[in-house]
Amino acid sequence: MHFIYQLIQLRFITPRTLYLLSKAKAIHGNNLCFLLKLAAGRFGEKIALTDGTRHLNYKQQYDAVLHLSSVISKSAAINKAKAVAIFACSNSINHIITLFALQNLGLKVILINHKAHIKEIERIRENQFCPCYIFSSEPAHIGLPDAFNPDLLINTPPSGDNKIVASKKHASVIFPTSGTTGNSKLIEKKTGTFYWLRSFAHLVTFTGIYKREAVYISIPVSHGFGYTAFMFAMVLGKKAMITDTKNQQLITQFLISEKVDLVAGVPSSLYQVAENMQNKKHSINLIISGGAPLNEVILKSISQHLTTSIYGMYGSTEASTSFIADYNMLQKNIHALGKPLKGVKYRLQPLSSGGKELLIQSPLANLGSDSWLHSGDLAEYDEDGNLTWCGRKDNMIIKNGINIYPSEIENAMHQLPGFDDVFVKGEDDDAKGEIIVAIVKLKADFLFDEEQTKNQLKKFLPTIKIPDKIVRTESFSYTSTGKKISPVISSSGQ
Repeated sequence: MHFIYQLIQLRFITPRTLYLLSKAKAIHGNNLCFLLKLAAGRFGEKIALTDGTRHLNYKQQYDAVLHLSSVISKSAAINKAKAVAIFACSNSINHIITLFALQNLGLKVILINHKAHIKEIERIRENQFCPCYIFSSEPAHIGLPDAFNPDLLINTPPSGDNKIVASKKHASVIFPTSGTTGNSKLIEKKTGTFYWLRSFAHLVTFTGIYKREAVYISIPVSHGFGYTAFMFAMVLGKKAMITDTKNQQLITQFLISEKVDLVAGVPSSLYQVAENMQNKKHSINLIISGGAPLNEVILKSISQHLTTSIYGMYGSTEASTSFIADYNMLQKNIHALGKPLKGVKYRLQPLSSGGKELLIQSPLANLGSDSWLHSGDLAEYDEDGNLTWCGRKDNMIIKNGINIYPSEIENAMHQLPGFDDVFVKGEDDDAKGEIIVAIVKLKADFLFDEEQTKNQLKKFLPTIKIPDKIVRTESFSYTSTGKKISPVISSSGQ
């Protein structure tokens, strides 16, 4: 009954919504575009998409998708029954419209980052057993066989043929991921049905997302978390702000002028927003973090400069969002996973190498994953009985036969002054198996002393977990989804 109440609260169960849904289903069937048609009917003139300069309402967005569907169908002469679209997608309005148009044609869409290397595209194409068409606005990709530029296609004038081009079949979205083994694989997500509705209703009512009006999606839509955030905004009738610009001053101006009250992104992008919003009047009152773990520095910056209404999402490309932690949980334990969403099951499986791997069953899982999914993440219960993340199973350090989680050391080091960011990893050692190396980025004007830092850490960690080496780096690199990349350090450690 609570689930039904949540749907009523979200105005999903009203005579008008049900009528519009039946009309959308009649045109698009189980194709994901039935949600876009439903949103166009429900929210019409409300702004759906903006990049800070260009605005599209829901009806305009739907009409643009239908137009581009027709253009692609005619100009590309795609065999829709078997074709796959490899889409190098950016966070631009043209690319969002292209994504829907490809799905509207019934194509499977493999979503990759718009800056993907040509070799990655070619590798994906080689592993397909049907015709592949490339859609990208990147100059480096245009010369590839069967490549189409969405920016040119979308500006093609109408032909005068107003016939709606629409497929009624499922059109899967596929995300590349390295998985838990490091081997690249493609994760095919279900689309077009209501399998997600119970978890969705739980998530948006628990966090209060449905009460917000404008969301800034600061993570690539080509990533599972960014894609989900955008779909949530559409289903709820919110204004989604997206942009490809890296100009932080411009982004800050957009956030203020568009009165954005919700930001969804990875920790690194949220940190940039928080730091740039210092002493500025803004409307942001809800933060949704995902894609990578938060740390103490980022949580503190967000809570000081934006809001304390902060929620951390945990999931994977395979399982989608599975757990949610609120600010109180994160403040007490920065690596708290929180509570499972409705319909999610989990268990901890002991590993022969030590630690316990988190296994998940979820209604949001990828196609063909009805069994337990191996997350590749280590987890334990804290003293309050709440589930907490301990790191990746392939990153666990085994020193003198003792299992050590890098996240525990990183968390302790963030308690000390002077460190802007920390990355802990193991390094092979003949005598101890592995030793602990902490790579640190220092705050400006901080006078670092390695031995003093080690002594200070004894207040938080047993001796065996104190880093054997602490080395400095000027900066960290991050993946497009906010995951920190281990920097290469010199043999001198400086």
